[in-house]
Amino acid sequence: MVNYRPSTARGPFRVQAILGAALLLCVAAGVGVVAQTKRDFNVSAKKFRFTVSGTDAQEIRVSQDDLVRITLSSEDIPHSFTLPDYRIQKRVEPGREVIFEFRAEKVGRFEFYCSMTSDGCRERGMVGALIVVAR
Repeated sequence: MVNYRPSTARGPFRVQAILGAALLLCVAAGVGVVAQTKRDFNVSAKKFRFTVSGTDAQEIRVSQDDLVRITLSSEDIPHSFTLPDYRIQKRVEPGREVIFEFRAEKVGRFEFYCSMTSDGCRERGMVGALIVVAR
């Protein structure tokens, strides 16, 4: 009868390979987390205009995969923030705030507007743009 003993020379190699693969996985996951950032914007609505973070620019600029957090407020009448390409529609009452988040997954320029039909805000120019640039 032949005694068979597997070689232990491959044992340390297997451990190194497994550890190397685990390290590679951790580094790859870390890179993905670093690439995603959280972006906060204050969007104020007042008859026929949005103000984004205190500027007159009606634009929100982010990078792809950013987590976008918007604090929406109204200064005069009920308004909405409608971003159809991201299936978002939020309504805010005067003097109140609505906070919501979404991941900017799609690259491009996307229109947002006030969809309150009683005052025709969109038709009067209450329109802005979400601009998402590729990483």
